[in-house]
Amino acid sequence: REARSSPVRSRPARLGRAATDRRLHAMIRGDVQGGSITGAQGMSHMPGGGAGTGGNIAIEQYMKWHWAFFVGALLVTVTGFGTVIYWLGHPAFAPATFFFEGFLCTFGIVMLVLDTPIPHVQNHRHIQAMRHQIYKFALFMTRFIGRGVWYLFLATMVFGALWDTGINWFLGFVATTYLVVLGIVAIGKGFLMSNKLNRVRERINESGSAAERYVSQGGKISSAQLQVVIESVTGEKSLFAPDELPYVVNAISFSPYNDGMVTLDEFKYWLAPGPPVLV
Repeated sequence: REARSSPVRSRPARLGRAATDRRLHAMIRGDVQGGSITGAQGMSHMPGGGAGTGGNIAIEQYMKWHWAFFVGALLVTVTGFGTVIYWLGHPAFAPATFFFEGFLCTFGIVMLVLDTPIPHVQNHRHIQAMRHQIYKFALFMTRFIGRGVWYLFLATMVFGALWDTGINWFLGFVATTYLVVLGIVAIGKGFLMSNKLNRVRERINESGSAAERYVSQGGKISSAQLQVVIESVTGEKSLFAPDELPYVVNAISFSPYNDGMVTLDEFKYWLAPGPPVLV
């Protein structure tokens, strides 16, 4: 009798475990809590990005980084136009210098367009269109590591424009130092976040769970639901800070303008074997 009754007693335990699994599944599935968005419900599909972001992608929404990048862009632009004015006042046959300074001015303007912190300018339709085209052909600019490498490159150009030519050694040193420090810090930030995100991917793959366990067919999950996924597979509630989650979503997404959502195809691509995703 005792042996026959033990399965009966274990049935509530099995039901309890199944109910717990269903609740966890409901929390992280994209078709629960409004996560499945196949249309434009409540979202803006303008080139500027999702609702409530003011037209900014993730890397532009954290003001500390936003202002740091803007100062870097300002230094590059001022250096470019300042050296152009200098060479116009000291004419010489130097076609390489002419093109060098031209590219420096162009890159400076591009970075000002991307990193301007003035809301009125950010949301202007022409600025939004320009930013959309820049990110379309330079997706690496939406990543911390990409921005960091780019500013290191610009630091070499500023150094060559001011220090090597002897125009102004002091400004060359100051501007180059700032850009180098900014680039290194951005790369470090991106590397740390990329390493943590890769740990999450490894845990999911080790568990044998398919992407459909977390994202429904044709659906999406939000950054809050992605946080639940991360906590469930790693057991760490503070692996990513709340202001880091938009960067994580942006790294997994195929497009910089993703409305803060991750699709099933993007989730599958992230879990696929290969090098880690860069943040």
